[in-house]
This record gives sequence, C-alpha cells and structure tokens, in this order.
Amino acid sequence: MGGELLKAFWNCGDDQIIQFAIQRAHLNKKELQVITMILDECMTQEEVAEQLNYSTRRIQDFWYSGANKLLNIKWVEAFAKELNSL
Repeated sequence: MGGELLKAFWNCGDDQIIQFAIQRAHLNKKELQVITMILDECMTQEEVAEQLNYSTRRIQDFWYSGANKLLNIKWVEAFAKELNSL
C-alpha cells in the first residue's frame, strides 16, 4: 500500500509540493536517489541495485525507509490517498 501511495504522490505533477515534502521528510541522499530512480526513471529495484552496487535487500531498505518518512507526514499521506482514489 505504501508504494502505491508514494507513486500517487510522486506523480501528482507539482514539483514544488514534492520538493517541500522531501525537505520535510529529511530523506538522506540514498533514499532520495533510490526513490527517484524507481519512480522517475522507471527502474526496478534489481536494476537500481546493480547500478549502485548494493544488494537488492539494501535497495529495499532505502525504498521503504524513504517511503515511510514521506508518508509519515500527515498532509503527504492525506494528499496521496486522495490522489490514489481518483
């Protein structure tokens, strides 16, 4: 469910809202890099792992950690749920 919500939020089309949420979530560089590679570049976790020389498990850790940080912001979660229901 978190992945779907994050995708809905990420694809909202408003870069200012996304950048503000990233700042508020305090994503580290790897979390942001992994989320961007998966959502913007449409890469799989396996492709990201290969490119960054990390295990798939480590990429999953970055993905879930970043997604949780973003979705733990109440307005991001509410906005994502609204977008996901459209």
